[in-house]
Amino acid sequence: RRVLFRSAGAMSQGYIGYQLSQAILNDLKSRDIMRSTACIVTQTVVDEDDPAFQNPTKPVGAFMDEETAKAKAEAMGYHRNTSASSLRRKDINLVFCLPRASREGAYFFRYLWEGCNRFEQEVIDQGITVERVEFGVGGYADALEQIDERLQVGEKIDGLLAYAPGDDRATELLGQIAEAGVTIELVDGDRPHLDRLGASLADYSTAGSLMAEQAVNLVHAAGVDARVLLLAGDPYTDSHYLTARAFHNYLRERDIPWQVEDLAGAHAQVKQLKHELEKRLSAPDAPELICSVFAVGSEVVADALVSSGKAGQVMVIGNDLFPESALALRRGIFTNIVYKDPTSLAYRGAKTLGDYLLWGRTPTVPVQKGAVEMVFASNVDRYCELAGI
Repeated sequence: RRVLFRSAGAMSQGYIGYQLSQAILNDLKSRDIMRSTACIVTQTVVDEDDPAFQNPTKPVGAFMDEETAKAKAEAMGYHRNTSASSLRRKDINLVFCLPRASREGAYFFRYLWEGCNRFEQEVIDQGITVERVEFGVGGYADALEQIDERLQVGEKIDGLLAYAPGDDRATELLGQIAEAGVTIELVDGDRPHLDRLGASLADYSTAGSLMAEQAVNLVHAAGVDARVLLLAGDPYTDSHYLTARAFHNYLRERDIPWQVEDLAGAHAQVKQLKHELEKRLSAPDAPELICSVFAVGSEVVADALVSSGKAGQVMVIGNDLFPESALALRRGIFTNIVYKDPTSLAYRGAKTLGDYLLWGRTPTVPVQKGAVEMVFASNVDRYCELAGI
């Protein structure tokens, strides 16, 4: 069982302190002195530049020969360092700059941060410090500008896990941050022209194609006319645009003669989207199938169907798995959900950044794409368990 070094130190103090406390207490009682004793676990502030750190002299753990050490390192996945006594521990400062899990993106962004949390737990006591910088709708460039200002006054930031920029100002600021020597890993999109280590994103083209393929299956099985409404999201957001484009490409390449209406709008237009949906659902030519390329759009669809009394009467393919979408699938409001696993997406980006700065490992491919899967009512419980919902 692995124990953190600082925890092992505290346990040593406790073990020794307990024995000393008991010995003193017993001696006091033998002298008829009724006093209490206590053990206090302490911490010590040291100078990180102390020359003694360059030449450690106290062994920690069991002694073993080289052959045994190699075998244990291989079996347990440890990285051996034969000259460790002459090396200093690295102090790496990472900044994670991602959207805040607010009402306008709580589902997808919440699980991005969950992936970051998972990474932080893994690197405890590895010399990596993580700072979270969260921003709301429209606040990304301002957050990046503050990071850039900190670099200009000499603050040390080694790596930045950054959301893929959607405008020129944010892109320019990321370029300036990279020029200052900060290693950048992008999440949920890519900008190849930026000096970045790489990018971690879902396979949005697969997501759109998979959604279109399942839409064809549903319409064919139902034997209805194909009036389709696609909540296409924000055309300037990679995940929305690429998913919607792949949806249309799939239908066009197969000469499927559907009437597909795109309904644009994203997090900042939630009320307007719901109003437009309710209006279309009450029309004589209401859609038989509704698809959404983003999480908030999926929730808007569910709310509009319930408020208009059409829940269960329209086929729906939602995007992203979260408590509300899983409930809608179980209740028959949704027919399917496209699952992109944002937790693994963020974790993968953070780990790539950490491994590069800590161990010098360059990713084999700069752009890492996560798997995309279709969720049904029959398997939603399993996916919820995997996603921690």
